[in-house]
Amino acid sequence: MEASSGGIPSRLSGLMTELLRHVLSLGALAAEETRLLIRQSLAGILLFIALILMLMISYLAGVIAAASLLVSSCGFEWSATLGLISLIHLFLAGGFFLILRVRRVQRPYEATSAELQRDLEVLGGSPRRTP
Repeated sequence: MEASSGGIPSRLSGLMTELLRHVLSLGALAAEETRLLIRQSLAGILLFIALILMLMISYLAGVIAAASLLVSSCGFEWSATLGLISLIHLFLAGGFFLILRVRRVQRPYEATSAELQRDLEVLGGSPRRTP
């Protein structure tokens, strides 16, 4: 019996081909989500580095300029001047931290998990939900 005659061997061959195609498409989906996760992670890391750099620059510039201005012109003491500058920079750091927390980041492998969930439901399995 030949594979092209429409018998069991050709049906098994077609089934295996479709199964392989489906597994390869799931692999491609997971690879795409991995690239997206890496891109989002790099963006978060770069934003965090920018946050640290801005805090360092603003602290140095603020301490040098504002402290000398407040001490020489306004008659403040050094301790009050440095405390005020530190408080201002803590508020700025809190604002940057809020920006980092507010960013919506998609859960990793969300589309792949949903596709696998649908596959398990179609196959009649009882998938277990993980929190």
